[in-house]
Amino acid sequence: MATTTTRTSQLECINTMLSTIGEAPVNTITGSSLPIDASMAINILNEVNREVQSAGWKFNTSYKVQLSRNVDNKIPVSTDAMHIELNPLLESKSSYDPVIRGNFLYNLSTESFVFNKNFENVTVIYLLDFENIPEQARRYITIRASRIFHDRTLGANAIHKFSRADEVASLAILKQAEASVADHNIFNSYDQFKTVSRI
Repeated sequence: MATTTTRTSQLECINTMLSTIGEAPVNTITGSSLPIDASMAINILNEVNREVQSAGWKFNTSYKVQLSRNVDNKIPVSTDAMHIELNPLLESKSSYDPVIRGNFLYNLSTESFVFNKNFENVTVIYLLDFENIPEQARRYITIRASRIFHDRTLGANAIHKFSRADEVASLAILKQAEASVADHNIFNSYDQFKTVSRI
């Protein structure tokens, strides 16, 4: 029988989580008749997915986003945006220090939702669907979510220790994959730029 080689699906992740507590796999993760354990696994997977992606990786970070004001001079923020940072070479923090509050940007410098300009080359960290992230991230999220799921349902024991070792190894693989594509450089830091440029 031929097998299809594909990246880990959300269903496979949920079934991996269920297997850590000895539960049978499910055929679907949609519908209202899911077993309680499967529903709990889905909630934990979503929780861990948000946690891991909130750190900001190359795969979920955009560096040239344009933010525009609406008719009220407020800047709407999409619901999948987790972090927004203006380009420090273009904008002064003393004038514009934005944070996300609700569905809009809030300027801490003026303590107002109202902005007097639009912004370009903004860095935004997005929350992506599980199916839209790289396999290394899926693997790490699957293992971390499985360990947390196991702990919350059965408690820590020898299986937990094994899963913790897997989690550390999969995080190392994810960081290695990130390092190979992200081209990190100490001179990409604004603080280092100021030091080198003597600003």
